[in-house]
Amino acid sequence: MKVLWIPLTLLLSVSTLMLLYQWDQAEADSEEVSHYLNLDVSMTVSENKLQFTYTYEHLKPGIYTLEMPEKAAVIGCSQKESPCRITNQANPNMILEKEGEVLVDYTMPMPENEVVHDWMLVLKKEDRVMQPPFSLTIQDLDETKDPWLVPSAKKSDIPLENLRYYKFTSMDESLPLTRKGEASLWNRGNSIVTYEAGKELSAEVKQELQTFLESTGPILIQLDQSDTKVLDNLMKVEGRNVKRMQAEYVVAHLRNVTREKKPWELKTLIDVFTEKKTTMAREIAASLSNEELMLWKKRLLEAENVEDLGLFLDEALSTVYGAETSYFQDFVAPTKDNLYFVEDKRVFYNEQLVTDHFVHYHGAPYVSLVDISRALDYELTEIEKRAVYRLEVIGNEYRFYVDQPTFIVNKENFGMGEELLIMVEDSPYIKWQDFQELFDTTPTTNAK
Repeated sequence: MKVLWIPLTLLLSVSTLMLLYQWDQAEADSEEVSHYLNLDVSMTVSENKLQFTYTYEHLKPGIYTLEMPEKAAVIGCSQKESPCRITNQANPNMILEKEGEVLVDYTMPMPENEVVHDWMLVLKKEDRVMQPPFSLTIQDLDETKDPWLVPSAKKSDIPLENLRYYKFTSMDESLPLTRKGEASLWNRGNSIVTYEAGKELSAEVKQELQTFLESTGPILIQLDQSDTKVLDNLMKVEGRNVKRMQAEYVVAHLRNVTREKKPWELKTLIDVFTEKKTTMAREIAASLSNEELMLWKKRLLEAENVEDLGLFLDEALSTVYGAETSYFQDFVAPTKDNLYFVEDKRVFYNEQLVTDHFVHYHGAPYVSLVDISRALDYELTEIEKRAVYRLEVIGNEYRFYVDQPTFIVNKENFGMGEELLIMVEDSPYIKWQDFQELFDTTPTTNAK
């Protein structure tokens, strides 16, 4: 036993050492990556000018591409004990000869509206973006009492005699920067909403904003503006028309991810989310609950690389509703202006198959009147094309009018039914609930 125990002990010891070495190496590699990706950004405000400085730690030698903000000027770089060169101010490249800490700086004018939006430098090497999370420091040397607003977690805010110093940590994207001015503030998480002082936000507007902010990252929203404009992480809103802002936000995202130029569907989406009473907007609003509409909006904001926008919108609608539609793909105004969903589901009566699908319209299921008459041996007659239908059942005769609230029983009695009979393409469909009640039937259903 001892002869076997010694080698086994040695084996376990060696294995343990190897494992510990691998862990240490992995941690060292992780620390090295983190070490190389460290970035600090500072913005100094002085005499209505902005000076940006980027401090990159341990950049490797090579040629880097600098994608600059549109208004950036006087671009420079520096490195201790080694030259650092900018080759072209218009389309700048940065050349490093040695590894080490590198400072890149440039100036920008203060925007007239004092909202600094396009300010971020993007550093690339061999088309690979070198954009780690970074900290942002703002030093305001101008004599102003207005604090700076940034939709990010604030670590420090120190007012000094002629300087106000801010520090924001762990940012990973360019966020809008602005002074507060005379506006009032409403905060949700790291997002900031500004509005005209003295005019408090209504509960309805707060709820709309709250719902919107649940599906976005940190952003700055400026209410009570003269028009509506949507940019990355910055929303200007005409008055307090939050619905319009949300619609523009969805459309801006889809415009960026679709390959189609000026797709007509985007106008329909604005109509839907601003609750306009256009044909398609009405149909979608009548077919989806508020929860389904919000879920559809969320699906649209998750879109990436859309080749066929109509197909994508239909697939998103189908996923949300739980049944298939080709509404956007088939729409040809004004002949195909009703939104239907088709669900594969078999209907049986006395163990006989009646139909193999439901059609959903305005949130209610319908079944084919042609399938019903064929399966149950009822006599169906089209009295007036696509308008009036007679159905003869043992002992009774029913006359239905497409899209009318009334029907006639035995030529003398009247009945009422909201959207009782509809046309799907060239075939009449009767509401599932009314079918069961009128003919006193209790069919069974199951999925295909």
